[in-house]
Amino acid sequence: MNLFDGAIILLFSAIIALLGTYITFSIFNKVLQENYRRPWLFVGISTIFFALSQFLRFSSSFFDVKLGTEEITLYVEYILEFIAMSILVYGLILELFILKFYKGKFVKMKLIPVQEGTLGGELDLNVSKGSSYIAVKKDRKFLKEEFSMATKRGFEGFLITEENPRDIRLKFGLLKTPIAWINQSDAADKSSYVKNEMLDESSEEVDPLQLNKIINFIDNFVEQASAPFIMVDLNLILRMNNFTIVQEFLRYISNKSDKSNGILICLINEDLVKDFQLGELKEFLNVLE
Repeated sequence: MNLFDGAIILLFSAIIALLGTYITFSIFNKVLQENYRRPWLFVGISTIFFALSQFLRFSSSFFDVKLGTEEITLYVEYILEFIAMSILVYGLILELFILKFYKGKFVKMKLIPVQEGTLGGELDLNVSKGSSYIAVKKDRKFLKEEFSMATKRGFEGFLITEENPRDIRLKFGLLKTPIAWINQSDAADKSSYVKNEMLDESSEEVDPLQLNKIINFIDNFVEQASAPFIMVDLNLILRMNNFTIVQEFLRYISNKSDKSNGILICLINEDLVKDFQLGELKEFLNVLE
């Protein structure tokens, strides 16, 4: 390889490093808006250090720009590349642990955020991002219509409902929105029928006693969504679980939604809770008037 060939390779390396740096900062800007630190942030940081080493190598070889002696310049290049590789490996290890132990051991997730449309306009609900609500006397059909409208106006919806997903999608036009169906499929033949006829690739069945599974659904959803809007039917959950357990469940998912700048609406029939229990829920959930 002659000197000219080496210069061409260094030039392309510098151009690619510049492109990688631009993409990295674009990713940073997006992640900071979502307020969530993803493992590939570390991949981006490593790209910056690699880019710096490439710029230094290109400048010292092509323009004869050196940091003191040639040995010092070479030493700095090695240090930058070592830092870049260390950060890159850390990011990859972090992603590996998340995939293996947190997101289902490399199983593709079903309940991923989507938008049904990008219409403009405001909702007919008095709600704001970063807040959680309890709806006691509101008409459920109206609330689910507003939920459906929110998914067409920039929000990414997640519906946890007692109605089967097929009926919900037909009734409210939620074609792609993830739906968790709270359902007791105690018989084997009923469970098989449910999975084959009622569920689709964006739906999942969950027993009302499996609150940890619902929590995992919500955790995974809000950490991927940029504008989460979650609606939860609580009637069957309340019938099947101790109130204290439900209270802690709601406290957790409301904190999770609030920190993600999302909206959470919990639907509940007033006759399922006593007045003092409803008062305890109102301590951390806003009442949707």
